[in-house]
Amino acid sequence: TDSPRRVLLCHLPEAFANKVQPKHHSNLTECCVIARCFHRLGYCVDCTSRAKTGIDYSGYDIVMGINGNAFFNSISPDASVRPLRIFYSVGAETCFNYRMTALRNRDFYNRHGRWLLASNRYMPGDARNYYEANFADAVICLGDEYVLGKFIEEDSRIDKFKLLPAFYFPVAKPDEKKDFSQCRNNILWFGSSGMMHKGLDIAIDFALSHPQFTLHVCGGSRQESDFWHYYQPKIKGVSNIVMHGFVDIESKRFASILEMCGILLNPSISEGCAVSVLNVLGNGALLPICSSATGVDFGDAGIRVEEVSYEAFEQALILADAMPVEEFAQKAWDAHRYVHDNCSLEQFEERMFGFIQDIIG
Repeated sequence: TDSPRRVLLCHLPEAFANKVQPKHHSNLTECCVIARCFHRLGYCVDCTSRAKTGIDYSGYDIVMGINGNAFFNSISPDASVRPLRIFYSVGAETCFNYRMTALRNRDFYNRHGRWLLASNRYMPGDARNYYEANFADAVICLGDEYVLGKFIEEDSRIDKFKLLPAFYFPVAKPDEKKDFSQCRNNILWFGSSGMMHKGLDIAIDFALSHPQFTLHVCGGSRQESDFWHYYQPKIKGVSNIVMHGFVDIESKRFASILEMCGILLNPSISEGCAVSVLNVLGNGALLPICSSATGVDFGDAGIRVEEVSYEAFEQALILADAMPVEEFAQKAWDAHRYVHDNCSLEQFEERMFGFIQDIIG
């Protein structure tokens, strides 16, 4: 567009390299959605890496982005350079994340007598990044009311926040005749790096202590060598722990694993909104047993665990095991329908467009 109104989007320039975005992560698609929303409103959009420095902000009416130098440095001592600043929060409130990380490390040490610090997720080294949400004019926050509440604890100006559910990629359709009497003891952990952050240790410890359950692990970073150095000897030859490695969600293998499993386990300590949870439940019918911090509220359709500890998730899994199969199946299908009906990409874009329109209006 030739519009004189300009936006600087501090996110992922590589999102615009291809017409079709890969589905291994939602962030590239999110970046394109934001750009489209501003284009619909008549803005010219430039995109830069979030780590970029030395930017001249004087030509921009709006700066929107995720955490990093490019967004934070738009705060200028020059009063004549005052773009509207919209922070796109894709994670939990940073001080909350820091506290939960410390507690998770301590919890693991108390149970195992050693530290696995490299398998948690830590805040950027620049302390300014803790306060981007506070310094922004508006915040679009991925997640649910629980996630929003952690921001409000640090910044009570609730009117500046817009709460946005994430979306999933529809790639499979669950079998309407799925037999939950056969799959209910098959647990799926589906995640990426930061394996303690996402509670893989809790999932493995549970499977080791309860051999009547089978744990299916999809993903998990092999770069976290300390984690695997500790757990590999424990799980070697254990028949009820199946390591699938990275699984492409567009593959038949992904759909097959979803049909095989009855429970989705996600003990994450902090998220914005866990897209991995949405991708599993939007494409399959599983009973979700998730921490509140995953940022997805299924209501009665799942089991929501407030405290991220081995004991709390063990209790939740035993509770699920005691359910009548009809109740178990109903919750699994209700969770699927919730994601299918409320978390489409089209809904995400229209909500994003409405929020941006309201913020700049």
